[in-house]
Amino acid sequence: MKHLVEVVKLLRQGIIEGIKISRVETSRKLLEFVEEPLSVRVELYSDKVRELPLQRLAELRRDVYALDSSSRAVETPYVFISIGAGSVFNRFTGFAIDVPSLTSILGLEEPLCKHVVLVPEVEYSQRLVDLLKGSKSVILSNPNNIPYTSEYNKSAILAELRACIENCLLENFSSVVREGAVLFIDGPTVYPERVAETTSTSKLEVYTSSIRALNSRRVQLIKKLSAKNVLVINTVKRLHRSYYLSAINPLDLGVSSTSDDAYLTTALIAGKIPSERPVAIGPLIARHRDELHVNRAMWYVIVPRRLHPEIGGFGNYVFYRVEVLEECLEEPVLELVAQDSVQIGSFLPLTLLVVDKRVKKISSSLTTYLLYLTGLSSEATEHYISVL
Repeated sequence: MKHLVEVVKLLRQGIIEGIKISRVETSRKLLEFVEEPLSVRVELYSDKVRELPLQRLAELRRDVYALDSSSRAVETPYVFISIGAGSVFNRFTGFAIDVPSLTSILGLEEPLCKHVVLVPEVEYSQRLVDLLKGSKSVILSNPNNIPYTSEYNKSAILAELRACIENCLLENFSSVVREGAVLFIDGPTVYPERVAETTSTSKLEVYTSSIRALNSRRVQLIKKLSAKNVLVINTVKRLHRSYYLSAINPLDLGVSSTSDDAYLTTALIAGKIPSERPVAIGPLIARHRDELHVNRAMWYVIVPRRLHPEIGGFGNYVFYRVEVLEECLEEPVLELVAQDSVQIGSFLPLTLLVVDKRVKKISSSLTTYLLYLTGLSSEATEHYISVL
């Protein structure tokens, strides 16, 4: 944190002295990645719509952890700072691996993972470069060693930062976890690499290759955990940019090129899904045709928010997808999901909700602390902010 404060103060002094600003407005354009079965072959393993058990049929005694990350952005005319945080947490035992930890924030120990991206929006000096290189918490380039500059898309920086933190946490967690544990991850097994068609940028290949490199490492780490008999359950909460269901149409709805969110809503209206009880569709098998060499088993979970929901009403249902490696298909995935969610009165796995709140509090507190140390106005976070 000390290095960050020195960098910001040096940049601010340079602005006063008249150094040239190199801010690039096009780098602020939103970059959206979508999940489409272009490089994935989706197969219907089972079209069964099954109800989630609302009562425990058998006690599944396994240590349950959850992993999540969060990022916030502070933007001024002369510097862009992305501050990330992440955590692996067990709500039953209180076990936690936090990034950054309190002791590393105070400078009492080296940070476990790099968790900050700082992009000077000015023509900067060698002294500034040395300061940045001297910081143990700052990431200066993407996974393919392409420097973060004013031209680099800021949405991509935020996405890459969170993925880097999660990979670092997975690596550290794998060295301490015991066999037989369960790890919920907020996010897919592999992040989508295809950019939405509405996005226009000349550096798409730079961003997609960066996400591809992060995905490759992510898959390696998940397989490493699986080899230790640790079940990794990825949970995808945002389905409006996912198109797997309409690609194979498991419920015979006669729709195409429809997001998973819209597909499930249409299925409820058409009466293809029971409307008053939590259910799951699947599993579907997604086989990657690229170099990732990973196959995923996926279930779509539909949970009504009320006892007698209005089918066509907005927000009356919670949709999300859970996925595991195909070799974990015989594991009691849905039973574990139900045990941590609907059986204890939660729509989503409660362990995920707890760690989600934890990482957002860490990233928020760290941002507030940075603003205090640097003397920046809190309005600096209002121009461009991401809390994910």
